[in-house]
Amino acid sequence: MPFKPLTSLEKERIAQYRDEMVFKSYFLRNYKVLERYAFGFLKDYALAQDVCSEVMWKMWHLGSDLMHVSSVEGYLLRMVKNRCLNLLRLNQPVYLVPDDFAEMNIEFPDPERLMMESEGVKEIQQAIDALPQKTKQAFLLVKEESRSYQEAAEIMNISKNTVDRHIQIALAKIWHSLKNR
Repeated sequence: MPFKPLTSLEKERIAQYRDEMVFKSYFLRNYKVLERYAFGFLKDYALAQDVCSEVMWKMWHLGSDLMHVSSVEGYLLRMVKNRCLNLLRLNQPVYLVPDDFAEMNIEFPDPERLMMESEGVKEIQQAIDALPQKTKQAFLLVKEESRSYQEAAEIMNISKNTVDRHIQIALAKIWHSLKNR
């Protein structure tokens, strides 16, 4: 699909009179051409569409300066190419060598610390499992499912104050269990 050039009359209508209908017509005639051109660089239709829309938007906002552009099609193609190359440059992966990590102060997880943390989670889970049934149910509804005390009370057919009391008991028993290990 070839580029359909902007006539001098259309160019004047867009630049001087801000004629949206003429611009829209030009946009619709050439958008696919620009999109395919951008896709040739980016290999991503969404990015290509963004680039084309941005370029056409910039063309519209040139206003009377559009009259100074000798070849609008060449101008648009150059803008698309430059925008695509900028995007590719910004999205290039950066390869690091291990010495670079020390300079960047990146901390890698310590396997021993990870194991201790997982053991802590395991102990908390055991403490929860040891709770009385109603206390455990109230605790799981409020703390794991993030339900309000009122919602937990309605699910369990008890009062909101009773849910609060079960949560207090659960926290005390979990704390006591972890403290004694």
